Amino acid sequence: MRDIDAARPDLMRRALLAGSVAAGGIASFGPAALAATVPTRTAAKDSARLPTDDPAFNVKTLGRLQGDLSGKPVYNYVAGQVFGLVPGDGPAIADYGRLMYRVEGGGMRMSRERADGAVEERSRGWLFYLDPKTGEYLEEYDNPYTDEKVTVPTFRGGISGSVMTAKGPEYSANFTMESTVFDRPVLLDWRFIDDQVWISRHAFTRWKERSTGFHKTEMTLDCWACRIADVANKKLTMIPSLYSWTSQTEWQSWLKMRGKPGAMLWRNEGVIVKSLDELPRQFVERSNKKLPGALNEPLTWA
Repeated sequence: MRDIDAARPDLMRRALLAGSVAAGGIASFGPAALAATVPTRTAAKDSARLPTDDPAFNVKTLGRLQGDLSGKPVYNYVAGQVFGLVPGDGPAIADYGRLMYRVEGGGMRMSRERADGAVEERSRGWLFYLDPKTGEYLEEYDNPYTDEKVTVPTFRGGISGSVMTAKGPEYSANFTMESTVFDRPVLLDWRFIDDQVWISRHAFTRWKERSTGFHKTEMTLDCWACRIADVANKKLTMIPSLYSWTSQTEWQSWLKMRGKPGAMLWRNEGVIVKSLDELPRQFVERSNKKLPGALNEPLTWA
């Protein structure tokens, strides 16, 4: 992700629109929640039956991991850390890798499967920045790399849509963008361990930021951990999972660091929930204060 002050299609905002487990967040989701409840022998049969080399199956699985293909809206919450990395022999080790701030975000997503097997989505997301030590929401930030105080933006994305086909995403954007996931069959990476499976994908993307006119690049790795039996269960329109994403990006524009050597490393974890009541209270309160109506404004297919 995520230079989030830039306009971005839904493909680039998937970390905002998947749920997350944060400290003090949704405690019911954790490794124990995905503990094996299916005999290993059954799980082995299930994994052998999964057509993981079929792009159409991968598309539908991705849709079931990111949302609910029944068409019902879901809510997402993400939280994690953002680090600054400065290369070379000069910086002290404490300056080479620095925890800059924490983030938490959320959103809504509505998904459905088309007659041709493609998955269509509508989504909305937003993101807040937090002090790395106190956890307080940031309005201003003392940039340790420039010794300059900068205003911290609140990001809110409008309703965005995407269509994922077996040949890759259909996309349209009012800015230049290229990615290694464009025009390629959708094939996720599958790793089976006992009764569970780790499903991941990665992408390298470059786009032209509208607000500055500069080109930016990023690398993103998304990963879902879930039960093999849930993936194999065709009756489930949404697969319960734990989610994480890691991304390396250029400096965010609002940090005013263009041209400075280095990069940012983002790490977030998440889950998807079915009701507002399952979102962390402080995040709901912050959202209602900064973005009135964002949590209740419905998504539509129009």
